[in-house]
Amino acid sequence: MDAQQAERKAFELIFGEISLQNEMHGEVDTRAGDQNGELFEAGMGQLDAVFDRRNGDETAFDEPPMIYPENWDKRWFRSYGGDIPNMVVGVTFMIQEIKRLLMNSEDPTRLARQRHQLIEV
Repeated sequence: MDAQQAERKAFELIFGEISLQNEMHGEVDTRAGDQNGELFEAGMGQLDAVFDRRNGDETAFDEPPMIYPENWDKRWFRSYGGDIPNMVVGVTFMIQEIKRLLMNSEDPTRLARQRHQLIEV
């Protein structure tokens, strides 16, 4: 698979997961348990577990990382298989959180790097 095919496949997987999440839980603006950053925490938790497993922790998915939403049932946290499906789930939670923030009129402006932010090496 070349880079363009892989990119298309990555987006296909993410869009499929967004549809699945919306189907299972409803649109992000209707979910009571997703209004205080829980989607961000769930995404970070999923990605944290992938990071840990990739660094040799075979128990990374045995229990949710500390960042996992406190008000979510801990039994919801799990591995979805290999690294790719787990990253897709994590990224999708992040996209859902971005969508929620945009719907709440958060500013999406990306600032350019300033000279004082460059790191000397």
